[in-house]
Amino acid sequence: TGRIFDPLKMTKKDVCVEDIAHALSLVCRGGGHIRYFFSVAQHSMNCANEAAARGWSKRIVLACLLHDYGKFDAEKEIDHGRVSAALVQPFLKTLALSEKQQHDILYCIAMHVDDQCPGDYPHIREADALSDCDNIDRLGAYRIAETFLYEMSAFKSMPALRERIVWRLANVNRMLDEGMGDSACAKELFKEQLTLLKAYNEKLLEQIDLSVFE
Repeated sequence: TGRIFDPLKMTKKDVCVEDIAHALSLVCRGGGHIRYFFSVAQHSMNCANEAAARGWSKRIVLACLLHDYGKFDAEKEIDHGRVSAALVQPFLKTLALSEKQQHDILYCIAMHVDDQCPGDYPHIREADALSDCDNIDRLGAYRIAETFLYEMSAFKSMPALRERIVWRLANVNRMLDEGMGDSACAKELFKEQLTLLKAYNEKLLEQIDLSVFE
């Protein structure tokens, strides 16, 4: 929108969701060190949609949507949860939320990276849910498809593609053995999606091995 405002003295009229979405849509996850453009906004929307699909509270959905707001404002990657919470706090004050609801959302955002949060705030289960949504987004069926489409063009030979698939299967099997997720729901969902990823790659490997290539 081109609006100019003091971020330390924000008012409700200063906040525009289009501005937030626009900025995050232009920021690539991984600092650009990935094989195809995948924005922070896409990831945040996926996390929020995952929470909504699970029937989790609007507070969790909102926390998912805002959890990476300060992704690239932190000096260290591990601190971006706490930086995001600090930047989001003025915005939350403009919403019709109680002080406890605001604190809950800020706590979830602050500790989603390393389970560390400033102060002595009691742990809440919503924080585990946000962390789960953050991680589950990496294993969705659409991400499997995106990765496969990229690898079909990036790896110029079948042997190279086969080597990549073998590497991925080893990682998937390791994650299945170790288990993932903080909540019971997430543990089951991780298992379901990892099993899908394993089955897909095993079938792909089987078909590559039946192919004739140099």
